[in-house]
Amino acid sequence: MSADHLFSHPSPRVFTLPPAAPFLTELARGLQQAFPDPDALSRVTVLIPTRRAGRELAEAFTRLSPGAALLPMIRPIGDVDADEPPFEPGELADIAPEAVSPARRRFELASLILQKEQAVGRSMGAGGALALADDLARLLDDLATEDVDDLGALTQEIRANLPAHMQEAALFLDIVLEAWPARLKEMQRVDPARRRSLLLKALAARWRDNPPADPVIAAGSTGSIPAAAELLSAVASLPQGCVVLPGFARDMDEDAWAAIDDGHPQRAMKTLIELIGLDRDQVRFWPGAEEGRQDAPRARVIAEALRPAEATADWLRRVEDLKEAWGEDVFEVALDGLSVIDAPAPAEEARAIALMLRETLETPGARGILVTPDRNLSRRVITEMARFGVTVDDSAGQPLSDTPSGAFLIRVLQAALDPGSALAFSALATSPLFALGEERAPLRAVLGAMERRALRGRRPGYSWMALAGHVRDAAGDDEDRRDRWGGIIDTLAQALSPLSALEGAHTMRAWTKALVESAEALARTDEMAGADRLWATDAGENAALLMREFMEEAEALPPLSLHDFARAVLETARARLVRPRYGAHPRLQILGPLEARLAEADKVILAGLNEGVWPAAPKSDPFLSRGMRMAAGLSAPEERFGLAAHDFAQLACARDVTLTRSAKLDGAPTVASRWLWRLKTLARGALGEASEKAMAPQHDYLALADALDATTAHTFIKPPEPAPPVEARPRQLSVTQIETWVRDPYSIFARKILRLDKLDPLDRPPGPPERGTAYHAALETWVRSLGDADTLPRDALERLLKDGESALIQAGFSDNALGVEMKRFERVAQYMIVFEEERRDYGFLPTALEALGDITFEAPGGLFTLTARADRIDLRPSGALDIIDYKTGQPPSAKEVAAGFAPQLPLEAAMAARGAFEDAPSHEPGDLIYVRLSGGRVPGEPKSMVRNPDGDDAGILAEQALERLVKWVANFDDPRRTYPSQPRVKFVNKWGDYDHLARRKEWASAPGDENGEGGAS
Repeated sequence: MSADHLFSHPSPRVFTLPPAAPFLTELARGLQQAFPDPDALSRVTVLIPTRRAGRELAEAFTRLSPGAALLPMIRPIGDVDADEPPFEPGELADIAPEAVSPARRRFELASLILQKEQAVGRSMGAGGALALADDLARLLDDLATEDVDDLGALTQEIRANLPAHMQEAALFLDIVLEAWPARLKEMQRVDPARRRSLLLKALAARWRDNPPADPVIAAGSTGSIPAAAELLSAVASLPQGCVVLPGFARDMDEDAWAAIDDGHPQRAMKTLIELIGLDRDQVRFWPGAEEGRQDAPRARVIAEALRPAEATADWLRRVEDLKEAWGEDVFEVALDGLSVIDAPAPAEEARAIALMLRETLETPGARGILVTPDRNLSRRVITEMARFGVTVDDSAGQPLSDTPSGAFLIRVLQAALDPGSALAFSALATSPLFALGEERAPLRAVLGAMERRALRGRRPGYSWMALAGHVRDAAGDDEDRRDRWGGIIDTLAQALSPLSALEGAHTMRAWTKALVESAEALARTDEMAGADRLWATDAGENAALLMREFMEEAEALPPLSLHDFARAVLETARARLVRPRYGAHPRLQILGPLEARLAEADKVILAGLNEGVWPAAPKSDPFLSRGMRMAAGLSAPEERFGLAAHDFAQLACARDVTLTRSAKLDGAPTVASRWLWRLKTLARGALGEASEKAMAPQHDYLALADALDATTAHTFIKPPEPAPPVEARPRQLSVTQIETWVRDPYSIFARKILRLDKLDPLDRPPGPPERGTAYHAALETWVRSLGDADTLPRDALERLLKDGESALIQAGFSDNALGVEMKRFERVAQYMIVFEEERRDYGFLPTALEALGDITFEAPGGLFTLTARADRIDLRPSGALDIIDYKTGQPPSAKEVAAGFAPQLPLEAAMAARGAFEDAPSHEPGDLIYVRLSGGRVPGEPKSMVRNPDGDDAGILAEQALERLVKWVANFDDPRRTYPSQPRVKFVNKWGDYDHLARRKEWASAPGDENGEGGAS
């Protein structure tokens, strides 16, 4: 084929390549044949939809002609530049002013939004304004892309008929209609999409008036953008110009063609050829693509499956027509190489995809692509590929906020916003960029020890000075550790001083400069400057660009607080994507549908084919309702379905393609994509039950995926029953630990023998344990102040409330929380006044408060010591002792106490009878009382654990409890006695501190083994 042959037909000239053909390879081959002279080829201009497609086309030329070669001039339509060929520098400066940068536009729009909010007496802050500015920018791009210049159709009458939430959003249209155009005029700039449309239209007009001397080919674009369609129309009419459409259905029957709607894959190209002025039969096949491809069975079946809904009533007749035209086996031939996988869940779908991609690498030189709009699925596949040691390039990249550099900047701001927070400090310290001028590896070990020993539990304070004092206190008498830990916090505070020094509202530039200074100081090591570490990688370069934009492009924003600045950084970093430039496998790619246009591969996987994912659900426009969009001349949301359907149809015609979906997502059923459902329905109508076999993959990838983690044999794990040496077993426990020992021996094994303590969360907010501690402290102080008086003083309630408030503050409750907590404590205090008066009326006076005591007895393994802290011991006139325990939670029942499962009070009574408590005389117990202090509707309630407080029931319970304990200790002094995990079914604690160590979830609910014992594989 020669150039003369390519342009031999009269203009306008439109070609097409069938879906089954590798578009870019065939385009490159046809151009090389038409222009065998390299010099002639280098003068050809090829307009391609995107820069990615342009790179792929250049690679296609290289594959066809290895070695040095001259390439045509490849230019992307979607990113045309007035200062690059085919334009002359400065040629269109008057027609197309410079475009405002996306960053500058974002900040300018946010400023206008804040002004609008201030005018109506509201304020959403800079972060919210920036997020809303992105939506406004998309609306501006839609208007520019679709050549909508006049929004006069959006009359007040239309606005008045909007629902309330849309009317509020429509107020922001004034920015689009008036404020933003005025600001652009002031800046002498234009929106990027508007500039692109102006350039494309100007180029189309110039080529119509002065056709270029060299050939121009526009390939791969469907003309969905009006300005691009105008340019394609001009190119098609050039003396040496032509348009090459991807997968144009020139053979579609008239009924289907007439019924094409906005959601059909041919919609954009139908509109384009009507604009060009061609009939369908005038669209010819690209030279070299005529034979054996244009009517490939696969393309015919896919096209039939995607017929307009109005034209599917005669599907059965159409099936018979296809069989008559192409043979009875047309569907078997069409489905050869196409397979469908219905995975039960995304995890299985991702694993099966990873296996297919890994299998592709077994064929030398073979390329594989995964195409999906589901970014969560992409991340799953990337993780699954890591098990094979393969890194896959995801064209979508990852948010800057998820990269080390972006996350570090955000954590620096969080630390500056929340000084003294152990959580904010630990989050910052875990970043690999955190160094404080030291070598990272040794510092990491110090930070780990510091977190475990000093930072767990209640919040240390609300300043870095308070945190420094806290960690020094936690270091104890170790002077080196005190200096080391305190010095780390002091250095941190010094590094954050540029941010902490700025108080109130400041410009974005001032905040950004302070953030950069603080971040670089924190990232500095002993050998490398912080800037060299922070901005070095791809993510670092993007973070540096973000900081530069904030310093140079954000002057339109008014002064803002640190909180608003931090939110602005977070929102922007989340929206900024970082794409790796190297390090991924050269033969595998993960692409979105847009990036995959015109892509070629030996193995194509179309994944995430569920409704709402692919095609995606129409996005809700926060400013324009559907009716307003139509009135303004914007396209309906359904038109995006047509473009997405065309992408699917093109990719589904690949030689080896697999379609995958998940039947469930987060446990809920999903609905198959309309395209997949139509294809399967059509195949079932043609092949019956054999359609499932025809669309089954060559290998059962789901079974192989399950086998990856499956074991050949199942070993049933029995519950743990450790039997440590007797000398390692504890010889001293408290009465509360005795209850734990009875109910869950494994917890005693883990805590007392393995010496494993549960780590408290960082900055643990005060809760039930702190409330209980505060109540105990307040009641102890209050009761001590009452002395032995028979009656309470008049100010007893006021004194108790004052003691309660002090105790709650000491326990860590904030001023905001005190409002609720003091209401609760006030009800408790009123109850305690009555409780105390009644006991003193009977002559029951407190003799010991928060009293420590212990007793020791002989055991086979040696002496055993029982300790206790009694909340309160009252002395009766008879000399008997009442053992009282305050409970802010639910106390045990009398039956549990009698059965020995809650032995705290009986054991304390036995200890009191033996004079174990210094302030309480040795005497028989009178009553065992739990006083529940809930502060609720029933604020307090005494619960006696004995049936006859005036008899000897308490003494019997006490002696029985002590006898049980002696036997229990003797039992565990047997070296064969084990420490099982919660062996008593009735008293199983679902949230045991050591259940994960005992692996209860693996065996507690597993079926029994052959011996009838529980276990898990």
